[in-house]
Parts: sequence; structure tokens; C-alpha cells
Amino acid sequence: MEDKLKWNAIGLVKKTLLLRDYIQRDKETIPVDHTNKRARHQGFLDELNHLIQQMEKIEKILIPKLEKFFRLEFPTPELIMFALSRPSIRTIFDNLKNFFANDPNRPLNDDELFELASSGDAAEVLALIGDAALDLAIAQLFWDSALSNTGKITNMKKVIASNSNLAKFCDEWNLCGCRLNRFGAVSTEDVKPKTIIHEKGTLVESILGVIYLEFGYDVLKDIVSYFQ
Repeated sequence: MEDKLKWNAIGLVKKTLLLRDYIQRDKETIPVDHTNKRARHQGFLDELNHLIQQMEKIEKILIPKLEKFFRLEFPTPELIMFALSRPSIRTIFDNLKNFFANDPNRPLNDDELFELASSGDAAEVLALIGDAALDLAIAQLFWDSALSNTGKITNMKKVIASNSNLAKFCDEWNLCGCRLNRFGAVSTEDVKPKTIIHEKGTLVESILGVIYLEFGYDVLKDIVSYFQ
């Protein structure tokens, strides 16, 4: 039996709150006439407060909704946050790393900030895992030893794993509204519909990747029928 894949929690919420509170306290010590420095601090606060607001939405609204749908209880809520992290948040933590370069009192070290920055890439990996596990589950569930029925698996994959089908669940769960991205991120209104559908499908695959990591293949296979 292969070892179960694992992804360690990094304290995403706690560390983001630490950064926000530290910068808020530091801003309060800056003279009012130092407008540029205060503006830089406020920029970081806007970014971090936006992330915190989205994290709270995931924890209080999205996760209960997913748990009800899948009839599961996620032991590591942070993984759902990873699934909805966008690459743009790397910029926030990279900028904070530079901001704290000469600050001996900073709440997090370089390695911790690097780890936070890397969380922006987690969704892509989770989507890769979820996509692969979903394809395998479909193949096993609809396997037929008769060669004359081999096309059934392909047809079921087109129905279940298509971006257009997965996008419906993305909308039902409002995954797009829960993404962890930069404050004031550009709207997708002008993006091609096909691109939007693909992104929505990828978000659902990321959630499936979390289910695979948390509960294993057998549980993921059991929930494939939910998407028919």
C-alpha cells in the first residue's frame, strides 16, 4: 500500500493575522506627516485584511457548505484555503519580506514568509491531484471488461469531468467569490467564457485534490456520483 500523500499546515490564518496586527501597530507610531510611509503600511493592511476577510468566508461559509454536500468533515480547513489561493498572493508576502528586511522585531522570519508566499502555488498542485484522482475514479467505477463497451468510460469522463459540468458546482459553492487573491484583483468580466469555465473547473478539481489528500482515494471514488 502506498503511503498517503500529506501536506503540512503552515498556520496561514494565524501568521496572516500576526502580520496584519504588527503592521497596524507600526503604522500607529508613524507621524501623520510621513504620508508615503503611512501609505505603504496602509497598502499592506488593505492586502492582508482582504486575505483575512476571504479566509473567514471560507471557514464560516464555504467549508460548512462543502461538508454538507460531501457529508465529510475536513480535518485541515487550511487545505481548502490552499485550494482557493491564487498565484498573485505570492507578491504580497514577497513584498513583505523586502519590507521586513532590516526589522529585528518582525513577527515572521524569511523562511516563514517564503512558505506563505508559496501557498499561492498550492492550488495548481491540488488541481493536478484532483484531476488525476477523478479520472482514475471514473475509469474504475465505469469499467466494463467487454471490449465492445470501452467507449463508456470516455463518455462518462466527458459528462462528469468536463469543465462545464464542474463549473456548475463551482457556481453553486461560490468558489470564485472565496478565492484568496490580491486586494482589488482584476475582474474576470472581460475574460473569454471558455477561460472562465476552465478556471471554475480547476477550482473544483482543487477541492477534489483536498478530499484525496484528507480522506484517500476510496472516499473520492464514492463521491463521483455526486457530479453526475
